[in-house]
Amino acid sequence: MSLSTVSKALKTIEEDLIIAREDSIRLLQPDKLLQKLSENHVPPNIKERIRLKVPDGIGTIAELLWKAAQGLGLPMVAAGTSSVGRYAVMQRGDLLSVYCPRLDKLLERLPGSLSDRFPNLELIETDDETVYFDGRYEENFGWASPVQVYIELMSGDKRDQETAEQVKSYIMNDLETVHP
Repeated sequence: MSLSTVSKALKTIEEDLIIAREDSIRLLQPDKLLQKLSENHVPPNIKERIRLKVPDGIGTIAELLWKAAQGLGLPMVAAGTSSVGRYAVMQRGDLLSVYCPRLDKLLERLPGSLSDRFPNLELIETDDETVYFDGRYEENFGWASPVQVYIELMSGDKRDQETAEQVKSYIMNDLETVHP
């Protein structure tokens, strides 16, 4: 991304009174910024999706993925829909969806079988850097940022959008803690 693109974006959101630029950039209306991000969100370019059934008893799927990605030097982060439990209460199935730019390399290091029947892991190949931005690394695993979770949920169904409001509250509370 070029500096001129960033400058244009900042100018636009400054004109919308979302930020103020003085000596530094100050966020004035975080809720409006989230709304704009959601409205203008372009889903990542997905090259491939692969669903696997990883056998039980060989460690957690997150541990296996983390070791494999670290060994290959690949970025990897759970999708927003799989990270929602970090920021809100929402019942999800057992399917862990993960973004990674090189599935072929990752698949070589993972046990499991390709399966659409009761899969517990979905690998999503994308080079889109936005899905990896501000990932939260906890318990030796990369989870999507709260903003990424919010944006993905807002593009979902009514239940997802209701949960997005919980994530929005989490983000707002976090901002108040950082900048009272």
